[in-house]
Amino acid sequence: MKAVVLTYHSHHVLAPTYAENDHLALPVDLATITDAGWRIVPLGRIVDALQAAAGGTAPEAPLVALTFDDGPCWDLDDFVHPVLGFQRGFAGAMRDFATTAAGRRQPELAATSFVIASPEARRIAESTFDRQYTFLVPGALDDAWWTRALDSGLLEIANHSWDHLHPALPRVAHSQDARADFTRVRSDVDADAQIAVAARFLDERTGGRVAPWFAYPFGHWNEFLVADYLPRRGAGANVRAAFTTEPRPVRDGDDVFRIPRYVCGQHWKHPDELAAILAAA
Repeated sequence: MKAVVLTYHSHHVLAPTYAENDHLALPVDLATITDAGWRIVPLGRIVDALQAAAGGTAPEAPLVALTFDDGPCWDLDDFVHPVLGFQRGFAGAMRDFATTAAGRRQPELAATSFVIASPEARRIAESTFDRQYTFLVPGALDDAWWTRALDSGLLEIANHSWDHLHPALPRVAHSQDARADFTRVRSDVDADAQIAVAARFLDERTGGRVAPWFAYPFGHWNEFLVADYLPRRGAGANVRAAFTTEPRPVRDGDDVFRIPRYVCGQHWKHPDELAAILAAA
């Protein structure tokens, strides 16, 4: 199969440049992907294609899936940055693209927003973010936008853990109070607290419409999660597939609980670099 998963952060808004503002990068990338002959599809199509490839059936066209991490409302909504001014939300950029000649060649255009479940973690993250990479304000990580996103038909909501093991929290949902290192989730107790509890919360908040995907916080995975916990307990935690941030294409034989993703601003910083990733995939 020939597929890639791309990741964007709507709170990566530092400057009026492609490399430092994902709101500028995404619209350009939609055109780059289309011009390169790739088909943008919902994330589940990549999972289905990976499983079909294991049975000997490959998709006819190369596939790209779009994912957005952490869950700012700017995945959906426009906003005004105090220095950089108006910023088109990711969903708005997708709608704009869909009206163009190139956009009409992408009838399945969609994306997945991986959101942090814990209201406390989201509230604290709004005031303790990494100012070298992100921009947030109070309310940016609320969950009021989730239902509107689902109703838009462009975005689905999926699990990015209970509290992301956020280092600024007074306490995280981990037996050893591990911070900023998801590889330390090595027991059923800790995995349930981060994955299964988050799944239940998201299911309630979305009225049962949460997508069955999990994105490892920081991209961190370990053998316990990939080879033991998720194969054994993933169905009960509504996880059909899980995603890292290993910067490579999806390949035949990839583990469905260790699907790689490229991160905008980290693994590529210019449209030509994304074009090269696609050409080499």
